Amino acid sequence: MKELLWVFIGGGLGSICRYVITIILKQTNSLYPWPTLLANVIGSLLIGILADQWIRNTSTHSVNTLFWIIGFCGGLTTFSAFALENLTLFRTSGGVSLLIYASLTYFVCLGMVVLGTYLSKLIF
Repeated sequence: MKELLWVFIGGGLGSICRYVITIILKQTNSLYPWPTLLANVIGSLLIGILADQWIRNTSTHSVNTLFWIIGFCGGLTTFSAFALENLTLFRTSGGVSLLIYASLTYFVCLGMVVLGTYLSKLIF
């Protein structure tokens, strides 16, 4: 139960940071969703630094991983977890596996968003 609390608190703080980024950058009238990109970039950089440090020092792995990687980075952006998983897949299985997984994830999820908007119009 204590583990869930660490994820909950970290996720809440990460989500608040994402919202603040959106508020700050919302004032720009741009075609591109810069707040989302910035949150993804920050989260990906942070998860890379943290994961690398905790791989080297496993004594602080549990609580820090729950709070920072799963909670904070997960709340800030789920893309950071996706990026870390891609790097791990590349290191363990090579480039072809990475390309297959990344492509499937991107296109299937994009397709699900399209399907979801279509179903929403049918249902509601």
